[in-house]
Amino acid sequence: MKIIYWSDFNCPYCYIGNTRLKKAINELGLEVKMEMKSFELEPEVSSIEATPMVNHYARKYGIPEFEAIDELKEIDEIGRQEGLNYDYSHSKITSSRNAHRLAKLALSKNDEKMFEDIVEGLSNAFLCEGKTLSDEEALVEVGTSAGLDETEIREMLNSNMFQVEVQIDEEDGKFNGVYAVPCYFIEKGEQTLAIPGALTTEGFINALKDLDTGDIENKLE
Repeated sequence: MKIIYWSDFNCPYCYIGNTRLKKAINELGLEVKMEMKSFELEPEVSSIEATPMVNHYARKYGIPEFEAIDELKEIDEIGRQEGLNYDYSHSKITSSRNAHRLAKLALSKNDEKMFEDIVEGLSNAFLCEGKTLSDEEALVEVGTSAGLDETEIREMLNSNMFQVEVQIDEEDGKFNGVYAVPCYFIEKGEQTLAIPGALTTEGFINALKDLDTGDIENKLE
């Protein structure tokens, strides 16, 4: 079984969805190859200036800041229910482009564990530890912790390496009808089940079982 999914490190539901999906895979004892594709949920945000999430969220959805705080805290609670130490409500948002480029650097090493550690580390750094995704030192810390060379990371970040690869992923997503994340395409043989959004763990379990029985319904409109 193979799962191709589009995800963004700025998206709190991507980390939640991936955590639930992995729980479902483990519970069913499946052997699954996962392939992440880049998607920038907030392509317009700055790569230099970090904006408090409360301010950004309030402006984005046209609501007062006190309502934004309540909604962000609700997201924090959803994350914590999945065992993730979310502090999204106190985060500061920046462009996720360089984080995606770092993930592409890891992918180029053909080391599955390294790549998974990078994806986990970037998600945790922003959503749980309050680090910004465009901060070079934060990216270096995540990368070196997973086994990448510091000099290579810095050289990549200060170049145009992997810019095209990120853009190709995003164009590929649009071609496949992906306009929000997370979005999962679960493949087994000639069957493909498309799932937009972070299902519950039970929802993912049912979807994975559906592929085994052939009783699938594409959930992507």
